[in-house]
Amino acid sequence: MIIGLFFLSFQTFLALLKPKYFIFSYLLYISSFLGFLPNDILLAGNEIGLYFHSLLMLTSFIIYNYRIKELPKYIKVMLWGTFFLYLYGVLNPVLNGSSSIMQSIISSKEFSTIFFLHFLFINRNSYSLELIMKNLSFIGYYFLIILILFVIFTYIPPHYIKRPGQIQYNYPALLSLFLFVKAGQTNLYISRIYVFILVIVWTVGMYYEEHTAIMLTTSLGATIILFRIKILRFAKNFKRLLIGVLLSIILLAFLPTERYLNKIYETPSFRARAIYNVERIELISKKPLQGYGFLHKSAKELGDHVYTESFSFIDSGYIDLLGKFGIIGMVIYLTILTIPLFKGNNDLFSTSINVFFLQYFMVCITWSVFSFGMGIIALCLAIFIQFIYKNDYKH
Repeated sequence: MIIGLFFLSFQTFLALLKPKYFIFSYLLYISSFLGFLPNDILLAGNEIGLYFHSLLMLTSFIIYNYRIKELPKYIKVMLWGTFFLYLYGVLNPVLNGSSSIMQSIISSKEFSTIFFLHFLFINRNSYSLELIMKNLSFIGYYFLIILILFVIFTYIPPHYIKRPGQIQYNYPALLSLFLFVKAGQTNLYISRIYVFILVIVWTVGMYYEEHTAIMLTTSLGATIILFRIKILRFAKNFKRLLIGVLLSIILLAFLPTERYLNKIYETPSFRARAIYNVERIELISKKPLQGYGFLHKSAKELGDHVYTESFSFIDSGYIDLLGKFGIIGMVIYLTILTIPLFKGNNDLFSTSINVFFLQYFMVCITWSVFSFGMGIIALCLAIFIQFIYKNDYKH
């Protein structure tokens, strides 16, 4: 515990006084220190590490808030919109008498990683695009090496072992972002082949990691970017691409596809998820517009339903958002995150970042990438990279 508290003190110094170095130390922390040390920092039996980092980033945003005037209006809307959405999620169950303020804060731990976005933008003058890329590349190459070592030698750092024969890394979206960035940067044919090999390593390695949805969308999306497949012309028009993704989700949801999906439906994990989703939807239907906020597991609304820490669902992204924020909050949240990607013209690199972002709408069906840190942290980096590239680097 003493080492953990010392590390948090060091992180406080970096976040408030040396933000240039905070990104690397933050990525190091969420990576379980490259898999060799646990990232659980306990205080009075509670894990405080992840939320403490979020609190640091929020504090930085509040202290240096005067810098926000330098940012475009749509970025201000995104930052304040997500801030007030978080505040709503914390206060909703408190005002309804469902949870104490401390219970609500504890339940907000994963979503609070959204303040990484606020930290990046409020300290934007501390970062160059090259610095961000170096940090992302370090993490990206490291985890690709880990995947290679696992597949060939079944050797990996101890804190990435889920069980014999299976690797577990909680932030594969960071590796996905790295691959999309590399795909968008390549021009020479030999470079495309090199990045395609990295995509193959990702595909094979993630098969053992079992995040199938993001494995498939990343492999497909990065390949399209790399080899300039004709659909890329369509992808460069962000509005068309967004509409195409939304239509695909609607088609998957409503078309009679039973005969093609019977094998999936019969798997134990899918059947269990379907049963749980019925219960979740019944509960959400009582407050469909406003949601429940960050509801603690002890709240009376949950009755006999058992949750590990809060009313949240890591395996059903849209249902998780509906449970937290309702229909209104979910639409507002997804809209303000999407708007920055509409700005400016899209070249190959920008299109690659857009495709990374839009894959989330597909992955969110089975994985809560918009509301859990495993997806939010990479999403914050992607939005920030896109902004710096279009507003500073590109010009």
